[in-house]
Amino acid sequence: MSNLAVDALKYARVPNVDRCLEWYGKGIFVFLLASIALLGTGRLEFLSVSAWSVSRTTFLSWVLWKLLSAIRYRHWPVDFAGHLIPFSLLLFFVAVVISLLPDFHSSGDFRYFFFGCAHAIMVMDLVEDQRKGRWVYLCLALLPGIVTFRDILNDPSVLNLDLTRRLGYPLDHPNTAGYLFSMSIPLGLALVVTEKGALRGLAVLSCAAQLVGLVLTYSRGAWLGWAASMLFLTVAWKRWKEVSGVLLALVLVFAFATPLRERLLTLLKPQADIAMNERMEVMGGAIKLGAEHPILGIGYGRGRLKEALRDAFRGTANENSPIWHAHNVYVELFAETGIVGLGAFLWLLGCTGYSILRRAYSKRHASRTILLGLAGSWTAAAITGFGDVPFYHHETRIFFFTILALAFVSDKTRDISGES
Repeated sequence: MSNLAVDALKYARVPNVDRCLEWYGKGIFVFLLASIALLGTGRLEFLSVSAWSVSRTTFLSWVLWKLLSAIRYRHWPVDFAGHLIPFSLLLFFVAVVISLLPDFHSSGDFRYFFFGCAHAIMVMDLVEDQRKGRWVYLCLALLPGIVTFRDILNDPSVLNLDLTRRLGYPLDHPNTAGYLFSMSIPLGLALVVTEKGALRGLAVLSCAAQLVGLVLTYSRGAWLGWAASMLFLTVAWKRWKEVSGVLLALVLVFAFATPLRERLLTLLKPQADIAMNERMEVMGGAIKLGAEHPILGIGYGRGRLKEALRDAFRGTANENSPIWHAHNVYVELFAETGIVGLGAFLWLLGCTGYSILRRAYSKRHASRTILLGLAGSWTAAAITGFGDVPFYHHETRIFFFTILALAFVSDKTRDISGES
């Protein structure tokens, strides 16, 4: 065969390679949506899949896709240079890595943290390139209401308003479900305000289900995060009547439901609650550890914190207690990563919130409302951090880093409101 024929055959195959890479990328995005959808449905036991397993596998496939694309086109097809959010995320990631040096013992949580950051980068890339931010937003806003229905169908006694039966199935803990609802409800409310027809009806149904689920989780941290997001949206949207109606209904529920009222009052008198007393003691120990290692901390993760706290409580009544963590992301980051890590995280929170708000107030009405809903979700994430660490649970970790990615997309002028 002549050289001319060989060259012609080679170039004839090139479009097929490009087409395969294109469809490979589309398939990856479908699986990304599946991982985010599983946040709202919960783990599917009959298939043995969860949001975490699908997200992790999708990321590895995404890396392979990028490597193949780099070989095909002779350049690395990801460029976030010069953008504030990826830089602040990189800084936070580096601070966490440095805190684990010179060795990575008891660093199991770092693996989950790594894949959380990786998930954010993957979403930033896929949504930016394929303009699929709206689909991601809809999954985050509409599907978590399914968790409420699944738990009620699994055990209707959850409606008996008994603290011993908190709503949480199929997630790993009621607090996880509560934090998920607190971040999702602001997104759903933005759809209620901006959409019409069937989509608005679905948003109303989802928000109502999530609100019921939020109450039944008895998660105080989630309640605070949701309340903070509602306060933010009330001021940002100036929709005083609607929010006042919802708050009045909830006040009546808490007033007449004794278990809910007693649970809420423990926020005013934490010393009356055994669990909060234990957490406060752990927080005090974690703050002391941070003061002893103020720059880089003792190393990121529950394993290291537990190990250090056992030494700190040695010889006391709490020496053999099952100490896991301080249930406060800011205290834990101070103890585990020092001022460097905590400062990097606070900067990440600030940069992300600033980027969303800056973009929101440069948009038209519907887009602004959607972006303010995203800002409300970010507010909920920041406030629930006073009651737990979002990176320690699969669903809340993926939700947190997906919001972060959507904030980056909004800062890149993409429109996720559905407006043309």
